[in-house]
Amino acid sequence: MNFLRKALLIVALSAVSIMSSAQISKLSQRMEIATVEVNYNTSEETIGIFKIPQEGTNQYYLSLGHVGIGDKDIQIDIDPLSELFIPLGSTLEESQNTMQELFDLYKSEPETTIEKQGCLAILLPNDKLEPVKVTYRKVLLSRMLEFVLERDGYDRAVFIQKSDFGSLFSSFKFYRKLHKKEQ
Repeated sequence: MNFLRKALLIVALSAVSIMSSAQISKLSQRMEIATVEVNYNTSEETIGIFKIPQEGTNQYYLSLGHVGIGDKDIQIDIDPLSELFIPLGSTLEESQNTMQELFDLYKSEPETTIEKQGCLAILLPNDKLEPVKVTYRKVLLSRMLEFVLERDGYDRAVFIQKSDFGSLFSSFKFYRKLHKKEQ
């Protein structure tokens, strides 16, 4: 019986090593550039900027984490898989300009809204872009951006505090300084 367990373990480990050495270059890989842990309501969420190499170029995305579902006043977190992605551009300069545009909303009048394209997907962004409304909100002492994707009569929303977004943006600019040769 002991011999049988060892033989099965060896076969299983061999299968895992063979499968892991198989070519997976056709699969997209999410390469993190900058991330920030944020506290949203009672849960901890990760927002970040990452790149996906595609056919010799990089595509940069802003991941806003998992979104809630509800209406303008109440959001319930029931979808732990889907993330909201905003395409930033195909170069570091384009990406920084898009991030700067979003960050400048914090300097505007409350309730100022712009529209960006984004997608709600699992793990990696896809080509099914939808309009995302980005609104600057000022509630008591908090300054935040609200990202809302309207789908099936419900609002899918996430809120990002200015300090968290600023930390992420600073980390991204530092990455850009370190990687001057990267397009």
